[in-house]
Amino acid sequence: MRQRARAIGIATAIALLTAAIAGTGTSVAAKAPAEFYGVVPQTHLTANDFERMGTGKVGSVRLIMNWAAIDPTQQGDYDWSSFDPLVLEAAANGIQVLPFVYGTPAWVASGIDNQNCNGGKCGAYAPKGSAALAEWSTFLTAAVERYGPDGGFWATHPEVPNEPIVDWQLWNEQNSKTFFAPKPSAKAELAGSRKAIRGSEYLEQLYNVRGVKNYFEAVALHPYGATIAKVSSQVETYRKVIKQAGDSGAGMYVTEVGAGSASGGNSLNRGTKGQASLLKEIYKYFTKKRRSFNVEQVDWFSWQDSAQSICSWCASSGLLTESGKAKPSYKAFTKLTGGNSGKH
Repeated sequence: MRQRARAIGIATAIALLTAAIAGTGTSVAAKAPAEFYGVVPQTHLTANDFERMGTGKVGSVRLIMNWAAIDPTQQGDYDWSSFDPLVLEAAANGIQVLPFVYGTPAWVASGIDNQNCNGGKCGAYAPKGSAALAEWSTFLTAAVERYGPDGGFWATHPEVPNEPIVDWQLWNEQNSKTFFAPKPSAKAELAGSRKAIRGSEYLEQLYNVRGVKNYFEAVALHPYGATIAKVSSQVETYRKVIKQAGDSGAGMYVTEVGAGSASGGNSLNRGTKGQASLLKEIYKYFTKKRRSFNVEQVDWFSWQDSAQSICSWCASSGLLTESGKAKPSYKAFTKLTGGNSGKH
């Protein structure tokens, strides 16, 4: 177990709409730890979902830790009631949680940083001024002290295995205007949509900020592509930027990658068989690059289909259908993990 929390900074993901870990199983699965094989939900997760992930040997799950929801007022009245059950269920089923901390409370964005926003619209305004950044730091500290190694959460829940959160992703797709208001700017941080800076260009700009490498230990990316060639070309470019910045030791977390099982309408709709085929190619590629690129985790978007998705192809991006039926992609995924893909 890693003994310290790692900051997965700064998520440099190519926007969604532009498309621009181990047990018994295959030899590929044996080359990577359990948490290498992760999923990202786009639906509310139930205890049944976590149990099914456990039997499928899903090693990690990427979850939003919504700052605004947990810290709604300036009174320090943290409400962890929405996140605690997720951590409990994950731990009970041997799954590592990777939170991405996102969503500035209105009292910080509007009240302290004087941003022109209100209510939920303030979430995309990352903390900017020193006072707002101090609140951000206070919240992160509270989260690590709760869920990290020796965190208070584990002392109060001895009924589940101690599975402390050791990796923390800061923000989400901040090269995109959708998630970083009022507009993406590498210099504005230290903390998709079509309105985005290309991810690799954003990362290069970020590395040009003096001293930035001291603030994160890994880079997160979302290299969506309809073919493995399109996925790999993005990854190779990211790695080139990382090396040129003299940061070759940085880890790489692929915190979203995927495709839909529908057909037509979008290049990322690959059909049922095509989705499974692309999944196998993606994990084969990242397994091959795992050591040379320091790839720590690859998270498939998404766990289950949802008609309430944020994009057209996302609706069929799940490993499971809306009714919970396993797709060929889930069977391919569990073949890699050595898990059970049967009915649940």
